[in-house]
Amino acid sequence: MAYCQNSSGFDQLCQEAAIISRDLEIKADNAELEAATREAEQILQTFNPPLLKKKTKRAHGTLLKPVSFVERDEYGHLVPKRRRSKSTKAKKCNATKINNSISTSSLESGQGDIDHGESPSLSAHTVLPAFEDIETLHQEVEDLLADSEDIQYVNPTSSNTWSIRMAQSKKKWAALRPEIVESLLTAEYTEIKQCQHCRLKRSTIRCKDCIPKQLYCADCDILAHERKLHNRETDVKGFFQPLSPTTLVKVDIEGQFEFEEKPCLLPLEAPEQICQCATNSIEVSEGKRAILIGIDGRYNVSLPHFTCPKCLVSRTTSIPQLIKSGYWPATASCETLYKIDVFVSYDHLKLTAPGMSRQSFTSLLEQRTEFFGRNGKICADAFQRSFFEWRYCQFEIDQLCGLKVFDCPACSPFMLAVAVDGNRKMYRFKRGDEHPGLFKGVFVCEDEDVSEFVDYINDTTKHSVRKGVCGSSQWTAARESVPTKNNKLDEEGMEVAVCRHGVLLRSLNMMRGEIFAYPMFLQKELTSRNVQFMCTDVICKYWPYLQRVVNHCPELSPLLEMKPFLSVMHAKAHSWKCEIKWGGRNQDGAGTTLGEEVEQVNSFLSRTAICSKYMTKGARTDMITIQAMAWNQRKIENLAKVLSRRLMKTKAKIQEESLNLDAMKTDLAVTDDELQGWISEIKQWADTATSEENTGSQQGLQKVIETLYVSIRQRKQNLYRQTDGNKRRHKLRRKILDEKAKLSAALDEYNRAAPEKLESADAILASESYAWPWLLDERDNLVTKKKAFDQLMLLNRLTEEECIVLKEIKNHWKSLKREHSVLNDHSSHIATEIKKNKQDWGFSESGILGLHSLLMKRLYYLRSHISSVRQLYSSLLDNCELKEDDCMDEEDIQYGLEDEDEDEDEDDFF
Repeated sequence: MAYCQNSSGFDQLCQEAAIISRDLEIKADNAELEAATREAEQILQTFNPPLLKKKTKRAHGTLLKPVSFVERDEYGHLVPKRRRSKSTKAKKCNATKINNSISTSSLESGQGDIDHGESPSLSAHTVLPAFEDIETLHQEVEDLLADSEDIQYVNPTSSNTWSIRMAQSKKKWAALRPEIVESLLTAEYTEIKQCQHCRLKRSTIRCKDCIPKQLYCADCDILAHERKLHNRETDVKGFFQPLSPTTLVKVDIEGQFEFEEKPCLLPLEAPEQICQCATNSIEVSEGKRAILIGIDGRYNVSLPHFTCPKCLVSRTTSIPQLIKSGYWPATASCETLYKIDVFVSYDHLKLTAPGMSRQSFTSLLEQRTEFFGRNGKICADAFQRSFFEWRYCQFEIDQLCGLKVFDCPACSPFMLAVAVDGNRKMYRFKRGDEHPGLFKGVFVCEDEDVSEFVDYINDTTKHSVRKGVCGSSQWTAARESVPTKNNKLDEEGMEVAVCRHGVLLRSLNMMRGEIFAYPMFLQKELTSRNVQFMCTDVICKYWPYLQRVVNHCPELSPLLEMKPFLSVMHAKAHSWKCEIKWGGRNQDGAGTTLGEEVEQVNSFLSRTAICSKYMTKGARTDMITIQAMAWNQRKIENLAKVLSRRLMKTKAKIQEESLNLDAMKTDLAVTDDELQGWISEIKQWADTATSEENTGSQQGLQKVIETLYVSIRQRKQNLYRQTDGNKRRHKLRRKILDEKAKLSAALDEYNRAAPEKLESADAILASESYAWPWLLDERDNLVTKKKAFDQLMLLNRLTEEECIVLKEIKNHWKSLKREHSVLNDHSSHIATEIKKNKQDWGFSESGILGLHSLLMKRLYYLRSHISSVRQLYSSLLDNCELKEDDCMDEEDIQYGLEDEDEDEDEDDFF
């Protein structure tokens, strides 16, 4: 019983000590703090030491252990506590020191009387925790952390962060979806409201284009939308019904709403004067009917007819008026008009989605017509013809402004490499109309010139009809001639040439498949651009053919000044000797040029072929040229970003591959001199002819195995690359099965006689480039040396690439400055001609003034582009040589830089 009393007294004592300690934190006077401290010591001295010791042992158990709660956010992460001010921290620190002293002194004394009557009523489990030495706590925490070395905090990756964001976004949308559905339903409610313009009558019209005041009564609607093509809807039937611009809502005598049709005049800028009368008023009346097609579909409108009220002179709407107001006539009689914005939208769509046909686009416009309460069909052929006319006029204006679309700014005046390849998917079926088109010879070479060149080469040189075989592939492009032509096709594809930045340079129509004469013609066309490397996927077959042709045609000898370059990825399908001798990775001065840039362009053009194969000859030429110009424009606009990223990646790659080369030399235990000796051995081995030790039937069997292997792999690659129908693919699969059975039989026959056995047919076909034992001596040793050779060549090309990219950045910057100077001089020259009232341009005065304004506009955007390019290059280069003095001022744009010479400017740039 005494033990229980002492125990309850201990609890009350601890409670009183806790209360006094909290009071000490509030008191600021030192005297009061000392008095309170002495009072607490006197109370604690009444405690019995044995009972305290026994109870303290229980207090350290689970029942009396204090509990602390950790605050976490919605993701489970710890929430940092609020920082306290310095004064609060000081008070808390002082109070802690006092509590420590109180607890220590009371525990050491262990004697005193307890007054049970004065203790407040608190929980029996509330105790004052014992305070330990701070150094001991530090040591315990360090020991705990040392024991938890295997537990590591992993920062959330971007994918985890993205998944969390997406999960939260889905939750928010799921919670918001009922409200959105209700809002959509509420928006369809036809509440009776007043007109927001006159504030007198009931609103009957809601105009979607007149926000914020979109509610009109019948009278205000007539006044506001007399000559506006807005999208309106009425609520007179209890729901919102779309209205065409020719439909009005009126109130009859009985107060009922009725619909009435009226002519809608085309919104057009009225002429200031149509006669010599001194009057400012011109009467506008309804003229002939016309069809207007915009991005919102078709409108049935009437052309305005202008009349002078005094002399009654009238004038109809003219084509210059229409073009000035943003319309394009489909015919000379202006029976159909197009808004220019619909042409701009179609032009952008053909770049983003090159496979979209004109029928799909006009069908979209018809759906929008019906959605807005109108009706009528849109002729797709008339739309395409008008689009071609508008785009060609834009091209003529670009030519007047000196814009060069098919030139790469980074490859001028010296071009490092040109990649040429054929695209068999760009074929076209025969059509009746063979009009050449508006863009004849702009991008696609004229067929007459190409045919004349091919006939000259065929008459001068003897050709072989066989396909070229090299390594693990049979190349359909490696042909010198094709005996027959596909009768169903007019063009069997296109041959395209691009620079190493993916800018389209030139193309031609293939009439007889992929023959060597086509890339030779493009090579001849690009000779003036100072090209260093000629890249194709069959250069090992094309270059000997070119040398043979030059022997018979000496005028083509400048073509041999270029260096041969085998595309890097296609080289993997060639033989090892061919890859080492012709591969792009092994050509000094080529950098990291892939030679595969034309494949990216062919992917874009192949989607274009979905529609172009059914077009006429002229329409196909025009559409491909328009899309090629849009492609180049996008490439040139992003050229600065591409070069910057390429330089940064090249620098990082040099460091990485240098470490890889050092690691390889360490693993192989070779020195630099020994490595150079390996390189020489590999090159000498590639220059030697193929071993012909095996003769007779064994050698013939080897040729059969190689041919079957090449044929099967080639047919597998062509399943989806050169066929676009299941019927043709089924035939190829049957041939693959037949040839695979023949290959297995040939392998079994070879393994019965040869000492070194070959693998199964499946294992051989699974390898990208199988090394035949009869072609390699010391096979394992050669593989090791070739790996070292490839690593060293890659590092050398990366080192060259850094210098090449810097030169291209310099060329790009000079090209921008040169373009600015040309535009500036052109603008200044036109301004001078205008002042002298000369008409040497073939345009009227207003046309020349418009050209001058257009040049000023292009100069403005070019200056903005140069500023962004300069900022990008300056932040990229460590030793920036683009000085502030080279930045164009506004006065330079207006008046030109006549005092500076172009060569002197270029010397100051870098």
